[in-house]
Amino acid sequence: MLKIRLKLSRLVAPFLLGTLALALSACDVPVTGNTSARVDPTKPVVVALMVPYDSGKPLNDQLAENLVNAARMAQGDLQGVAIDLRVYNTGADPARASAEATRAIAEGAQIIIGPLFSGATNAVAAVAAPRGINVLSFSNNAAVAGGNVYIMGVNFQNIATRLFGYSLGMGVSNIGVVYPEGAEGEAGRAAAEYAARRTGVTLSAAASYPLSMEGLSEAAPVIADTMAGNRVQGILFTDTPTRGLPFIAAALGSEGITRRNTQFLGLARWDTSNELLTQPSMQGGLFAVPDPALTTQFDQRYLARHGTEPHNLAAIAYDAVAAVGALVKTAQAEGTTDTFSAGRLTNPNGFIGVNGIFRFTSDGLNERGLAVLKVDKGDAVIVDPAPRSFGGTFGY
Repeated sequence: MLKIRLKLSRLVAPFLLGTLALALSACDVPVTGNTSARVDPTKPVVVALMVPYDSGKPLNDQLAENLVNAARMAQGDLQGVAIDLRVYNTGADPARASAEATRAIAEGAQIIIGPLFSGATNAVAAVAAPRGINVLSFSNNAAVAGGNVYIMGVNFQNIATRLFGYSLGMGVSNIGVVYPEGAEGEAGRAAAEYAARRTGVTLSAAASYPLSMEGLSEAAPVIADTMAGNRVQGILFTDTPTRGLPFIAAALGSEGITRRNTQFLGLARWDTSNELLTQPSMQGGLFAVPDPALTTQFDQRYLARHGTEPHNLAAIAYDAVAAVGALVKTAQAEGTTDTFSAGRLTNPNGFIGVNGIFRFTSDGLNERGLAVLKVDKGDAVIVDPAPRSFGGTFGY
């Protein structure tokens, strides 16, 4: 088993885009479903990059800068294709995002990367759809996917499917889901239901709790009874380390639902909190992340170039530009102009980028090759590496 920490100190030699971010054997699969505007891949392709600059929030501006930096890195790595990457500032306002999308299309945009927020994504998609322009949004919200929108963010459905598939291999087939009240918790529950259908896991129990100490304390005995009554072998927690997760896990432990009799699973990244990794109730718990070896390599490369560590969303901007470059290069080789058609975007062979392998599905979601990590006394230990191809069972 390989132990990893939040950042690795050893600088890893960067991969070149020629081996890292090209479509995987795209010519092996028939391409159908052309719904996009025609794009001549032999000429510079105009790409609109929409980022949340000027939102009035410094953290959004910092993230926007990271997204632009990563996108420019990918642009510089492209070989044999020309991308005219143009940046548009959307703030956090859907109306502004709509106006910027209108401007970008008027200025020749042939595909849109971004924006980040769900409301802005919907606004941009509405402008782009009548022109046959597809959108690779940075969002991870499944609710905005579909039509001309393909989400780049690591989504709950993908994570839950990976964890449920791995759990089945361990003999854990009866799982419950525990989630906070509210829209985010309900989205997590929906992801668990999706993953159960995909993997064959039995999702036998679901229970929610309010995000307050008093509410958590009152809900814990009821949740414990529900889980025990349904004889669950594992529990998927949808909450994050900075909200209710540490408290509900500890509270269930005091009610007899512990790592000794129940496999804990996490929909969120648990390695963002050193405190959570050392918490006794979380030891042995499992969560899933993009390929750690590749993301660490990207982080080190970004640090060497820009002098700061990247935001954990920066890599998806790199991957989006890399995927665009791969699609252009494939269209060049095949002498076609349906460069960004739905059929090409959803090629089942997918792409490989600095987060590992990924592919888009017909419903606008993405599937990523994720590694499964285990909490082990302050460390995150890889117990099942991220797959490097979509062959076979794809790690499920």
